[in-house]
Amino acid sequence: MNESESVIARRLAFLERELDRMGDAADDAEHELRLNPTDLQARRRLEAIYALAGKTWAEIKELRAGQPGRHAVIHYDRHADSSISRAYRQALG
Repeated sequence: MNESESVIARRLAFLERELDRMGDAADDAEHELRLNPTDLQARRRLEAIYALAGKTWAEIKELRAGQPGRHAVIHYDRHADSSISRAYRQALG
């Protein structure tokens, strides 16, 4: 792996982790919206998460497409250390 491939791999790992965290944040926002369907702030928060997740996914696909011999899938194991994900969500709240 050359230096540019290494940079791309690190960028992909970061984006994949962030996309997973956005999924957790979207779950939380959807739950809030279900509890109060008229909450405009919760609706806007969820729309913002979806928009950012869409852009992040597009960037991941673009980076993956530029890697020869690689598959365009997410390899991040969200269950490898669940305490990190939980701590991140608590820090947001």
